[in-house]
Amino acid sequence: MSSSELIRVRHATRTRTHRVLRGFAWTLAAVAGFGLVFAQTYKTKLEAEFVTEDITPLLGPDRPAAPQNPVDGASGVPVNILLMGSDDRSGENGVLGGQEAGKRNDTTLIMHISADRSRIDVVSIPRDTVVRISDCGRSDGTSQRGWTGLFNIAFANGAQNGSDADGAACTIKTVEALTDIFIDHFVVVDFVGFRDMVDAVGGVPMCIPVQYADPYSGTYLNPGGQMLDGSQALGYARMRKGMNVNGSDLDRIDRQQELLKNLASKVLSAEMLYRPQDLTNFVKAVAGSMTMDKDFGDFNTLTGLAFSMRSINPNTDITFATAPVIGDPTNPNHVIFSSKAESVWQAIIGDQPIAPLLDAQSSAPVNDSTVATGTEPSAAPAGGSNAPSQDDILNACTTG
Repeated sequence: MSSSELIRVRHATRTRTHRVLRGFAWTLAAVAGFGLVFAQTYKTKLEAEFVTEDITPLLGPDRPAAPQNPVDGASGVPVNILLMGSDDRSGENGVLGGQEAGKRNDTTLIMHISADRSRIDVVSIPRDTVVRISDCGRSDGTSQRGWTGLFNIAFANGAQNGSDADGAACTIKTVEALTDIFIDHFVVVDFVGFRDMVDAVGGVPMCIPVQYADPYSGTYLNPGGQMLDGSQALGYARMRKGMNVNGSDLDRIDRQQELLKNLASKVLSAEMLYRPQDLTNFVKAVAGSMTMDKDFGDFNTLTGLAFSMRSINPNTDITFATAPVIGDPTNPNHVIFSSKAESVWQAIIGDQPIAPLLDAQSSAPVNDSTVATGTEPSAAPAGGSNAPSQDDILNACTTG
């Protein structure tokens, strides 16, 4: 072979190689482009299902000091989220809960996510707590002066003209005035949303200690370990009357906290994390049935925050508690904050764990790692994917 022929062969080889690489590059770019378009389309589609409202103008300038919020949910700054359950009875909610005028936040929780994403503290505020309700404005230009009354009046004042977001704004103003805790985000979920959320994950495992029969909430349960579907879980969370129920809102909060803890275990367990369709269904159920602030309704913020909490184990790293309260001396059916409440608020403000501040005399168990009545679960390794499975929870169930 002559030198000129060798040069032509080498050149041909190099040309074909470049064409192959170029073709591969174009193919890769096309696939990547399709992936980005698909991801953006999915993101846009999900965000379109979120019900978001900007309530910042309703909150006004007189608010507690706020830390700089992480844009993408990354660790480094604590996050406070106010979770509210609305008893809205319009539409399908009326079918589930019965017809009743007005809207109230019968369930309200302050959810504090620590800056290092190592723990979550959740504090319930009883609906029957007597507090000073803040003045509040509504998005339609009307306003309501506050007064001293039951805590859930705050949401009712704001939502009087039909807006859950207005109800959330009035509740946030009241919570911030009472606690001096800056609320970064809010979420309001109604009956239908809670039911659909539970159904989206295939039900929530629960240990039922005694027989319940409550016609008002439609709850009929026998004792023992069982998987509650969305309608059963909703009834269990709402139950205050009937067999083996004393009508106490504090007892109802205890049941709600156990239910939410087991739901968190289900969502963060390997059962969910390795089934993308289940996660997708859960996100869709959440997206379509909650009202939240615009920042929290951003897909990047939501997924970023979720990813930053991937090591949270709900069995060991989430503390559920009730705000310390005592009986109202003027009304046996009401409660007021005890002297311990202030230390709980200060711990949240300072990003410190609340568990050491509450003892057996408080109105709810603190950092209770039991998933059944008096039964300790087996130790679970750290990390969300190692959260206890539904079988772990049901197998640990004992009844008295």
